[in-house]
Amino acid sequence: MDSNLSNKVTLKGKILIAVITLMFLISGITYMSLQKTVVIAYDGQEVEVKTLSNTVEAILKRQGIELEPEDKITPGLQDKITDGSRITVHRSFEIQLVDSGEERIIKTAESKVEDLLNSLEIQLEEQDMIQPALDTPLRKGEVITITRVMEEFLVEEHVIPFQSVIKYNDSLDYGTTKTVQEGKSGLKEVKFKLIYEDGIEVAREVVDEIIHENAANEIIEKGTLNFVVTSRGETARYRKAITMSASAYDAGYESTGKRPGDPYYGVTASGTQVRPGVVAVDPRVIPLGTKLYIESLDGMPSYGYAVAEDTGGAIRGNKIDLYFENRSDALRFGRRNVKVYILE
Repeated sequence: MDSNLSNKVTLKGKILIAVITLMFLISGITYMSLQKTVVIAYDGQEVEVKTLSNTVEAILKRQGIELEPEDKITPGLQDKITDGSRITVHRSFEIQLVDSGEERIIKTAESKVEDLLNSLEIQLEEQDMIQPALDTPLRKGEVITITRVMEEFLVEEHVIPFQSVIKYNDSLDYGTTKTVQEGKSGLKEVKFKLIYEDGIEVAREVVDEIIHENAANEIIEKGTLNFVVTSRGETARYRKAITMSASAYDAGYESTGKRPGDPYYGVTASGTQVRPGVVAVDPRVIPLGTKLYIESLDGMPSYGYAVAEDTGGAIRGNKIDLYFENRSDALRFGRRNVKVYILE
C-alpha cells in the first residue's frame, strides 16, 4: 500500500472518531438538559432524585413509592414537573365523622376540617353547628360532630281563662255570695319558634301573640254583713245566714203523736222541756244547741231568738219547725220561707 492510500485511510478514521465523539457529546448535552432534580417529601423524609420522567405519577412509580387512594399528592399525579420541583405525599388517616347523629369512619389526607367537608361535598347551613371549628387542623382519630339545626314556626289557638274577682259587699249577709258577672274565656293566637337539633326539639319560644277575644272576669260579691237587727231593735252578731222552709208545731198529739201523761210529752230530742223559742232542725245542717235568730221574709212578725233543741221525722235539709204553745198559732203560721241566722 502506497503512502497516499495509507494517509487517506488514516484521515477517514480520524474523521469517523471525531463524528462519534461529537455524537456522544451531543447526546450527553441533551441528556443533561432533559434530566431534572426533584425533591420528594413522604413518610417523614425528603429524597432528592434526578429523573427524566415528566409527571408526578411517573416519578413516584419509578421511585417505588406506593400510594393509597385517599393519599393526597401535591402537585397532582398528572401534573408536569420541572427542574427543582417538590413533590409532597400526604398520607391518609382515619377520623370519625358524626353527621345528624349518624357515625362513619372516613379516611382522609386533608389538613383542616373545612378541607375535609369540601372534599366530601358536605354543606353546612347557616345555623348548623360543627365541632371542632372549620379551621381546626385534622389529626388521626379526630372526632368531627355536625349538629343540624332547623327552625320552624307553629301557630296555635289558646284559650285565655277568665279570672274570678271577689268583691266584698257589706250589704250582703256574711257568708253569702252573689255572682254579678259571669266569667267568659277569651281566645288568642300564639306563634312559636321551634328549634330542632338533629330532628329533636330542644327549644320553643313565643315570638308573637294576637288576642282575638279578651277574657271577661267573673265577678263575685261576698257578703260581709254579719250583724242582724232584731224586731226589737237589738243587734246580734252571726256567722252564717240560711234561707229555710219553715213550718210550725205544738206539743199536742197532732204534731208529736204524744198526749199529756206520756212520759215524753213536751220533751225535746235534747231532753229539754219544749217552750217558745225551741225549734226542730236537721242536725246535719244545724247542730243541736245552736243559738239562732229567725227572721220573717214576708212582712209578718219574725219568730225571733231561738235554740235548736228538737228534731222531726220530716225535718230534713234546709227545713225548720218552729214551736208554738197554741195549736191555733201553729196552724196560722202554716209554711213559709224564713231567714235563719246562726248566731255566734
